[in-house]
Amino acid sequence: MSETEQERALLDLVTTQVAMVLGFPSVELVESQRAFRELGFDSLTAVELRNRLDAATGLRLPATIVFDHPTPVALARRLRTDVVQDGVSAAAPILGELDRIEAAMATISADDVDRPRITTRLQTLLLKWGEAEQDSGNPGKKAVSDKIQSATSDEIFDFIDKELGIS
Repeated sequence: MSETEQERALLDLVTTQVAMVLGFPSVELVESQRAFRELGFDSLTAVELRNRLDAATGLRLPATIVFDHPTPVALARRLRTDVVQDGVSAAAPILGELDRIEAAMATISADDVDRPRITTRLQTLLLKWGEAEQDSGNPGKKAVSDKIQSATSDEIFDFIDKELGIS
């Protein structure tokens, strides 16, 4: 990904989060060159944006980040210097896509007929992600789904009891 593409992806991340924090119905309402204060930010919304960006990037940004980098463009550039190390970051585009998914999900009502299908798909994706992470860290261990498939009823009940703090 080129530097320009990285900055664009991070700007998309920032503007999407700004729109969500300020309750804008569309990310297009966020002017990327406009100061955060002019967009309606105060200290509470600045901290909320910082927290969202921390979660999205895995960084620990200062509470004053919005005031230190007063526009979405300036903040995206700052994030690029923090996120991209050695010119490579695989996480930025994925995080940008997750932000777009989160924004799209916010538009789906609780009684939408496709909601269960979306939920199942997200849970499956998360399970696969977790298994891949577990497999890479512990190559000799069985995947969670394999353990569940081969477990006896007693083993499953014991596991549930331990998780709930019953035994």
